[in-house]
Amino acid sequence: MPLPVVPLDTGSVEVGGAEVAIRSLSRDEVVSLAKFGEDTSSAEVFMLARACGITEDEAREWRTAVNAETAGTLLGAIGRLSGLAVGGQ
Repeated sequence: MPLPVVPLDTGSVEVGGAEVAIRSLSRDEVVSLAKFGEDTSSAEVFMLARACGITEDEAREWRTAVNAETAGTLLGAIGRLSGLAVGGQ
């Protein structure tokens, strides 16, 4: 019996007064985060690019233009949608 393919969850989050469409990371993408080790900058760029449907260059540019709280809002929403939230968040 083949395994069922379940579509990735999608949603949106308000960032800077605009709604940003996001999708959850796939299991493969989540596992790929481990390759970044302590390089959180690259891990965040990877997450933003995959979940927001943008290039890694666009994700990197956005990260350098916003403050930590704004980036955290978007990255936190991606994490929750992807099942990465810890502590019941």
